[in-house]
Amino acid sequence: MDGRTRLGQRCRSVSELLRMSAKQLFPSMTSMGVEDVVSIILLIATFVFNNVPAFYLLVVILIAYIAYVYGDFIYRSYLTLHRDLSGLYLLLVVKRDLNKRLDENRGLNELFLDIVAKQPKKVAIIDIESDKRYTFEEFNKEANKFANYFQSIGYRSGDVVALFMENSADMVTAWVGLSKIGVITAWINNNLRLEPLAHCMNTSKARSVICSKNLCSAMSIVINNGLIESEKLQVYSMGATNCDSLDLRKLLSSSSTNEPQKLDVVDFKSVLSFIYTSGTTGMPKAAIMKHFRYYSMVMGTARSFHITKLDRIYISMPLYHTAAGIIGIGQTILTGSSAVIRKKFSASNFWKDCVKYDCTASQYIGEICRYLMAQPQIPEEKQHKVRLMYGNGLRPEIWQAFVNRFGVQIGEVYGSTEGTSNLVNIDGRVGSCGFLPISPLTSRLHPVRLVKVDDVTGEVVRGKDGLCIPCRPGQTGAMVSTIRKNNLLLVFEGYLNKGETNKKVIYNVFRKGDSAFVSGDILHWDRLGYLYFKDRTGDTYRWKGENVSTTEVEAILHPMACVADATVYGVTVPGMEGRAGMAAVVMSENACKSKEEFLQEIGDKMASSLPSYAIPIFIRLCSSVDKTGTFKLVKTHLQKLGYRPGQADDQVFYRDLRSGRYLPLDEMTLISIDSAQFSRL
Repeated sequence: MDGRTRLGQRCRSVSELLRMSAKQLFPSMTSMGVEDVVSIILLIATFVFNNVPAFYLLVVILIAYIAYVYGDFIYRSYLTLHRDLSGLYLLLVVKRDLNKRLDENRGLNELFLDIVAKQPKKVAIIDIESDKRYTFEEFNKEANKFANYFQSIGYRSGDVVALFMENSADMVTAWVGLSKIGVITAWINNNLRLEPLAHCMNTSKARSVICSKNLCSAMSIVINNGLIESEKLQVYSMGATNCDSLDLRKLLSSSSTNEPQKLDVVDFKSVLSFIYTSGTTGMPKAAIMKHFRYYSMVMGTARSFHITKLDRIYISMPLYHTAAGIIGIGQTILTGSSAVIRKKFSASNFWKDCVKYDCTASQYIGEICRYLMAQPQIPEEKQHKVRLMYGNGLRPEIWQAFVNRFGVQIGEVYGSTEGTSNLVNIDGRVGSCGFLPISPLTSRLHPVRLVKVDDVTGEVVRGKDGLCIPCRPGQTGAMVSTIRKNNLLLVFEGYLNKGETNKKVIYNVFRKGDSAFVSGDILHWDRLGYLYFKDRTGDTYRWKGENVSTTEVEAILHPMACVADATVYGVTVPGMEGRAGMAAVVMSENACKSKEEFLQEIGDKMASSLPSYAIPIFIRLCSSVDKTGTFKLVKTHLQKLGYRPGQADDQVFYRDLRSGRYLPLDEMTLISIDSAQFSRL
């Protein structure tokens, strides 16, 4: 028997040995140190392969060991290598660009002038409702009117003007113009009424408010009810109204269109605006938006999805939100693309508008995509030139069908107005809102991480060392982003209310002394590193594309004499994005005579005090609600029940959209909702 034959027999013997003992041997080896592994390899080499040089055997067995232990990881890393390198390149490009702008230290107002100088005669904005078109030169002149008027009456850097406006070119020219003189604009949700509206106005400490003509009466009601703290608040309206306001459009007609005097310094780190977000608890909070953060969000989106000056973007989402107000219209301000603005989203007009105005890109939230899918097919949905739709919340169930039907690229993003944990789906992975590299080394360098949380309380779980426990691929956890004051991309400015800011920061996260922003969102991290949104923690849920604060709704119910107790939460409804609002309510002894009258009373109160999306869809009448030892309401059991009747004495009602009344949830309606066939929610 020659040496080659003996070697073959021994190889087969070792192969059989490894095959029979792999389940016991290799798991043990994974927990051994390097010295233990090497010792085993040398023993095998000595006793089995004594006629073959040990070095070669060592190499072969070492490769086999690495392949067994790390083969899956190596394979997954190979599959995601292009994605990870593309993401790294994108991050470096955005950071380099941001640092360049930081060195220049010029505000958005000056960066916008660069765009105007390059293409003065190009169309900047088309306002569908007013049927007006503005070139970049005309847009800038309109903005200058705002700047010069307010400067002439004594407004200076740091003063605040609230914008309570509908989608329009006026809203954009207002904040761009006021930014030129350093005036901060507070972007107020135009759905708000009464207490929530007053809260936003009061926290902004605005000297004045600019209202769209149709919104002036809502502001007057708040003022006349004595809900505004400032007695000197000046109300301007864009057009003559019957309200006690000044006609700003008339005042601007005589204002100069020249660039305003530079009486104050406006630079890259100046505050641009306050954008209101529900955060995780309480009333809407004013998030601080600085010039550099606005710039990074716009350019990060533009780089990710190749948005350029050649694009024309269709905007039908609210301009007071980050989505349209920053990554939408921001493309016009900073990349030179054109914008087509519609006052409100219309599913029936969406593709018709896109064809009529030659749009090449648009924005979405999940609800918009669902509404478009529900529309009957029309010729325009094949005739359009829209190549990209970008936004967040597109459901995995309709993602591919949406792409197939309308022939567009999907650009899914994840982030928050105030936070630093931003993600981008750069390769079109269905259902994913972004990714994190799976390599342990890269993940330690990456600022965004997932950490384990308690399934019941939603609180961050810590290890014996007091630090947070990082998630691994295949696990679900809370999104956090490390805060680094020396990195503009990772600076957490927070809210005007510093107490609320502190609630969003945790300490001793990955090492002693560090800090991180807590997003309040639960995401799943799959084995390839893709992230999928799962849920929200805290006292917030998302419905109709808006964040709803449960405590804000509870604050309307609790003072009512007919309500003994109430707790509000979100419940999942088949076929619907986000969570529908539900209130578990206990009637007081002083309640109305009948349940119908009681439901009518609380329904009317919520309809007059809350935006439509915040009014609970379901009401559960209970004999009592569970509380903790510190009298906090327990919602977990109620959330698990959802909108289904629970205890025998519970009754569930749903809000009928047509009548605005709460009706009993009968068996037929329940079946219809469960099968995603009910359209009146």
